[in-house]
This record gives sequence, C-alpha cells and structure tokens, in this order.
Amino acid sequence: MAKYDASQIKVLKNIPDLEQLKNGECRRTYLYRFVNILPEQNEIERIVSSVSKKFTFSKELYELPEDVEIYTSVIIERSQDYEAKISIVTTSVWEERYVFVFGLRTLPRKLEEEFGIIESLQGLPRDRWSFDN
Repeated sequence: MAKYDASQIKVLKNIPDLEQLKNGECRRTYLYRFVNILPEQNEIERIVSSVSKKFTFSKELYELPEDVEIYTSVIIERSQDYEAKISIVTTSVWEERYVFVFGLRTLPRKLEEEFGIIESLQGLPRDRWSFDN
C-alpha cells in the first residue's frame, strides 16, 4: 500500500465544524446533493450499514508511535429528494483527524456506488472536490 500523500487532498473551503457531542463522540456533517432522487429514509438506513467503517492504521505504514484502530459510523438524513445531510461520527476528537480523508475521498465514492453521482458537496460543484478529475 502506498504511503498517504497529502497533496491528493483538494481544499474544501467550507468544511463544516467538528461538533463535540455530549457522549464524548465527535461529528462532522456535510451537505451532499445528488443527481438522482434519493431513496426513502428507511431504505437509506438499510444501505448505510455497509458504509460504517473500522480503520486500522499501521504504525510502520503511517509512521505512528503505535498501531491505531478507529471505529466510525455514518449517519445519512435525507433532507430533500436530491439532498442529504451526511455525518461521520467518531468516538473522540483525536480519532477524527484519521478519518478526515475518509470523509472527503472514500465516503463520496461509496455513496456514489449506492446513490448515483454526487452533484455537489457543501454547495461546491464536483470539479472543486472530486478526486476523479
């Protein structure tokens, strides 16, 4: 596996703030707009279970002091036919930095597999954030 290269990240200027939840978890919520009409909420909830993720970061591969395992969950709330608020929840603030790239790179790809092409992310058109350009 290739070492992570930060140059691959395109800057998303309006990244939402990280929210600290009462139970100690952290959440960052993005607004997605899709080209296709989204399924109803109950179907979205069935699909989203396959998107939740366990991350393992190898200390050798990522030059960390020790191996790190992180669990995240993804919450999708259909707000309109074509729009959804999509949150990534982690168990603590320090974990969020590890899954940040997941939220901006891997998650959009997974969402497109399930829901079709993403028209915009945080109001920005596809060419401003997509890695497929």
